[in-house]
Amino acid sequence: MTSRAGQVAVRCPNLLASLVDVRRPKPDACSSTTRVARPITRISPRRRARRCAISTAVDFTCIERGDCGFKQFNAGWAAHTLAHESFHLRGFQDEGVTECYALQNTAFVAERLGVPTQPAKELQAWLFKRGYPNEPTEYQSPQCYDGGPLDLRPQQTLFP
Repeated sequence: MTSRAGQVAVRCPNLLASLVDVRRPKPDACSSTTRVARPITRISPRRRARRCAISTAVDFTCIERGDCGFKQFNAGWAAHTLAHESFHLRGFQDEGVTECYALQNTAFVAERLGVPTQPAKELQAWLFKRGYPNEPTEYQSPQCYDGGPLDLRPQQTLFP
């Protein structure tokens, strides 16, 4: 991720690029008629299938079943990394603070990348439970807990 004179450029690593087509029109990229910056454009069934496959490349229902593997963790951590780096771009320098804030916004990023709302929330909680305790100490903060000083939504009981 680079920043220059108020502009941000994001370079996606191969894993993230294979999971998400950032050029994918919203909201319904899987329909046969898709709105882009131009008038309505028709896309071929083969191209539509590729777009739909990209948006569903990782199945996070494994969180509910408790049988997720490295592929799901890696994909989730990629979304989390985008959240983390966005806080650096906002001016946060302390890695522990940045990580705590990012872990509370991973669901938001995952949703923007095409993960449905509930699985995105479950992904965020799963990454906090599985990933955060295993991070280097400079990426952890003793103030990162439900109701703590770094809780971005202290009025809610669900953390992160």
